[in-house]
Amino acid sequence: MQFIASFMALSIGGIIDTSYLLYQHYKKRPLICPMDHDCSVVTESKWSKVFFVRNEILGWSFYLLMLIFIILSVILPNFSSKIYLFLFLSSFVGVIFSAFLVYMQIYKIRDYCFYCLISSFLTLLIFINSILLLL
Repeated sequence: MQFIASFMALSIGGIIDTSYLLYQHYKKRPLICPMDHDCSVVTESKWSKVFFVRNEILGWSFYLLMLIFIILSVILPNFSSKIYLFLFLSSFVGVIFSAFLVYMQIYKIRDYCFYCLISSFLTLLIFINSILLLL
């Protein structure tokens, strides 16, 4: 049960993080970066979209999907093993995509977005958590 609770908390944290990014983008407000970087260099780069969809929307959808499915695993315990497998596979894809975006920040953009790094870290923790759920 502890892994389910932490999975929910991480998913909610991701929703909050990506919601902030989306809100600031659509209100055209600058991001406040505690790392003293210009986050907009990253969030407005050519890598900020995949197939014309902003990464923040993809991230928000990912975290919401993770939250919905972990709640479903509690509501439908007979399907929990299949749901855990789905969460593992989905979070694996998420971690690969996050690693790609961190690579882009380091080697292509050469600047960092604090909130993007937080999102990548949350995705990694969700992936680790999904492994623990499978065990």
